[in-house]
Amino acid sequence: MKKADPDSPILTAHDKDVLRQIIEHAKIPDSKIAEDIGISPQAVFKIRTKLENLGVIKGYIPIIDYKKIGIRVLTLLIIRLRPEVWSKYTDDMVSERISKIPYIIVAYRVADAQASHILLIGFRDTAQKELFISQIQTKYADEIEIKDTYTFSEDKIIAQNSIGLLNEIISKKDFSRYELFPIEKKK
Repeated sequence: MKKADPDSPILTAHDKDVLRQIIEHAKIPDSKIAEDIGISPQAVFKIRTKLENLGVIKGYIPIIDYKKIGIRVLTLLIIRLRPEVWSKYTDDMVSERISKIPYIIVAYRVADAQASHILLIGFRDTAQKELFISQIQTKYADEIEIKDTYTFSEDKIIAQNSIGLLNEIISKKDFSRYELFPIEKKK
């Protein structure tokens, strides 16, 4: 018998139905999920617990309206850590340090010749952003090279969730074809 792969658990149809409901409505009660998909609340509880234990669900994260909490400026910062950093710290140590920077919303480690990390950072205003960037350019100039920055206001966020992607993965084996700008054929 083939042993289950913990990194790619096989989900049943009910597992996927429950997961889809949780993705679309994170705070949805088990009784509502049960009603919607036609199983008992106890079965939903068991499935939710199973998904959590498998690591499919790692937590429940709210979608924040940045403007309402005072974040008006976002910056996508692309950096490359210099060799001196890698000689002193492991990848895990670097990741832990980066994750503790309070301004960071999302951080990615990338394997690229020109960059080592891509950071999405939030600030109250441009002055706070400029102070942060200038500190990297001066205090950490020997450790960090800024490769590029893209600054935009929070009201320019077009999409901020992955519900469509998650539903696509749960529902199908292949991605459906999506045309961003469909071209109409001439008659």
